[in-house]
Amino acid sequence: MEYPNRLQTALAFDQRHDVLEEAVRDFARIEEMKSGTVFNIPEANPGKFYRLFGGDEMMLTFEYIDGPANPEVFSAPLSSSITGILCPDIRQRLTRSQSHILLEVSHGVMGGVENEPSIAAMFEELGMPKAGASRPQFERRLEVLSLMTRVVSDHTKPSVVHWTQSDQLFDGDTFETFVANSEAPGPLHIHPYLFGPQAGPNEEQKIGIRTFGARHWLGREILIEPSTLPWATNYETILAFLRICLAENGYVIPDEDTFGPEDRSLSYRVNWRDADPEEGDQAVPFYELIPLKHVEHGFVSENFVPDENVIDDRCFPAELMPEDEQDKAELANEWAEKRAMAENAGCKFEVRARDLGGEAPPPTDPSDSPDIVSAPTPGNPGMPSLSGRGLRAKVFGRKGL
Repeated sequence: MEYPNRLQTALAFDQRHDVLEEAVRDFARIEEMKSGTVFNIPEANPGKFYRLFGGDEMMLTFEYIDGPANPEVFSAPLSSSITGILCPDIRQRLTRSQSHILLEVSHGVMGGVENEPSIAAMFEELGMPKAGASRPQFERRLEVLSLMTRVVSDHTKPSVVHWTQSDQLFDGDTFETFVANSEAPGPLHIHPYLFGPQAGPNEEQKIGIRTFGARHWLGREILIEPSTLPWATNYETILAFLRICLAENGYVIPDEDTFGPEDRSLSYRVNWRDADPEEGDQAVPFYELIPLKHVEHGFVSENFVPDENVIDDRCFPAELMPEDEQDKAELANEWAEKRAMAENAGCKFEVRARDLGGEAPPPTDPSDSPDIVSAPTPGNPGMPSLSGRGLRAKVFGRKGL
């Protein structure tokens, strides 16, 4: 689901607290100073529940519950190995919790209930638009929920924070680090579920990533099948891919295109995969990223087209073009359209061919055919970076036709 309306966090504590009213008051004061937004409080149960409304019809709730949270809610994030990596004692923290606070943000007076299937169907039948169904509103909700959570954390020092948008569990300090240093979408918002086969004797361990959270921006999740590359390296590439897609004038890398940094230190191919019918109601389509080259880790796939095999896509080598004139025109037009799309995003564009010998026309197998490359110029600081200096700089895309 793109741009989900109803966003929540749950904060678990080792002790009971009586600070909710003070936290709500501090949040309202800080938010007004930051954005000028003034919230009304149409409903309050002192010390236990507060409902705020205002600022582009946002509905906020703060609720204190004297008792531990339902452990079933945490089954999915507890099954994720990244949870244990970030906080090895997360289960013990949940077990010893004595109370918790639920925070929620939504747009519209319906409080997000229009996303319930039956109500959503009624709204669609009546032709009524969904509240908060835009990227700016979605990211505004994330921003507000982050502030709500940080303010409550300042008052209570939570043992565990459950960020439900990406279904991740953190200890309080890790959450603060992520939220303070992560633009959306970042590690706070994209949950990397790690998977892969058990390595046999003398075999390298292969780890894949299947995300949860990317669908809230792209309508799809992102997948990297098990690879010998470090999972953290592949995860950085996933975040870079998202930055490309969501940058100003950015675009989703087309099916079978590839991308990597402008210094050509790595390259990944993008495959658009449909949802798996065998997964039923849980099925979701994916953008699959396939590693082709990573210089730092000495990785080169047999399907990688050499960097030096660049051809002029505006002065086509006859031996590499299809023989049929209509096919030739369609291919030239496709290149022109993709050049325009890349350059509009502040990228450069090139085509590479696997076979420069001229003995045969281009094959139809994408892994054996010309490669299109587009790259942001060094003057575009908003694009992601995989240079190790952060996730903001130069990334390009290539395509196998």
